[in-house]
Amino acid sequence: MKFLRKKTIIANVLVSILIGSILFTGCSGSKTTSSSNNNGKNELKGEISFSTWGSLEEKKVNEDIIKLFEEKHPGTKVNLQYIPEEYTTKIDTLFLGKKAPDVIYGHPKYFTKWASQGLLMDLTEKFNEDKELMNDSKFNTKLYDAFKYEGKNIATVNGADTMVVYYNKDLFDAAGVEYPNEKWTWEQFAEAAKKLTIMGEDGKPKQFGVSIDGAYSLAETFMFSNGGKWFDDMNNPKEVKFNSKENIEALQMMQDLIFKYKVAPTSSDSKVLGGGFDAGKIAMTIDGVWSVVYRKDIKDFKWGIAEIPTVPGKEKRIPALYAGYAISNTTKNPDLAWEFSKFMQSDEAQKLLASSGLITVINKKIANSDEALNIKGAPENHKVRVTTLDKAIHNDAVMVNWDESLTKVFNPNMDLLLTNKQSAKDTANKIQSGMEEMLKQN
Repeated sequence: MKFLRKKTIIANVLVSILIGSILFTGCSGSKTTSSSNNNGKNELKGEISFSTWGSLEEKKVNEDIIKLFEEKHPGTKVNLQYIPEEYTTKIDTLFLGKKAPDVIYGHPKYFTKWASQGLLMDLTEKFNEDKELMNDSKFNTKLYDAFKYEGKNIATVNGADTMVVYYNKDLFDAAGVEYPNEKWTWEQFAEAAKKLTIMGEDGKPKQFGVSIDGAYSLAETFMFSNGGKWFDDMNNPKEVKFNSKENIEALQMMQDLIFKYKVAPTSSDSKVLGGGFDAGKIAMTIDGVWSVVYRKDIKDFKWGIAEIPTVPGKEKRIPALYAGYAISNTTKNPDLAWEFSKFMQSDEAQKLLASSGLITVINKKIANSDEALNIKGAPENHKVRVTTLDKAIHNDAVMVNWDESLTKVFNPNMDLLLTNKQSAKDTANKIQSGMEEMLKQN
């Protein structure tokens, strides 16, 4: 069924019945619908379009996956729409012009918005009919929950990546500091950052222990590990929980690392420093494990990754970024679009995605394979990207106006916190009230 916009009746819905299921038709880049052979089974034919963004390496991986799919299904063609910049803006424009790609790569926050506008296919029946996709022993099926809108499946999933600590081994060795491990506490993290911060004889910073910025995923890292929450449920938010004691403590620590302990650079310090972690000027940074693929060519120093620090007595929870594939409801070839989006969870496609280091794939066996973990340039402890998934919490709230909430509420208040112009408590309270208003509008 087509998704209805919340609090709004979507009119003029064209419904066509195809093989006993409700599908939606319209203008798109697809050609020729699937036909049935003499055995009553669908014979895939025709063309569809598939949109994605990313690095040139990621583009190449997708091209290789498309080639495999076309070889497996003769008579089909998948046209890659590579959109490296302003991706969602361009997809919005294509939707308006009724020229949306048939299969769309993206994160749950994008799919939630498009589903709320009635632009995506409901894939719930497809999932329920496919026993392999729902196989818990094969797939990390808990990831599916982030790709639902109003309880309906709206995408297949390629995987998820958690936040981790990147650290410069050379700087740790020079300072005589033990490398981070899975039992490291935030207190130990802060003490290490102090030892790794060096000021020059001229009083100007020469090296800092850690970098702190206003990225929401970084704030979530501090909050979630301290037992805090942004909402009662990130996948189905009903109540804002931002101004909790745990979250205020986490915000205070972020501010203290910059202004009290002076182990993280201010914006002016960063200008003097002339570079960050990748330049060997900062000993630790907290980032998504997806950045391993972008750091594997670092030659100037040895580096590693480790789990996010813990808070004694509290369950470790780590924010993670999810990605998957939705289908436009204007596709003229829904069977082919579904088969291709499902193929992205096949062993063949998952192996290519995993071996690139671009994502921790949803296929459990492949995620733990040598092909995935022993990629060229990866750190020794690369398996952290897999072991941390059991502790993962979706880092995007599944709400239509999530991006707007970040832009209008979260970002400006974090800017004040990290420039020492607003207290942690005031920051939490203002974001709490702002998010409550955003949730009402959702």
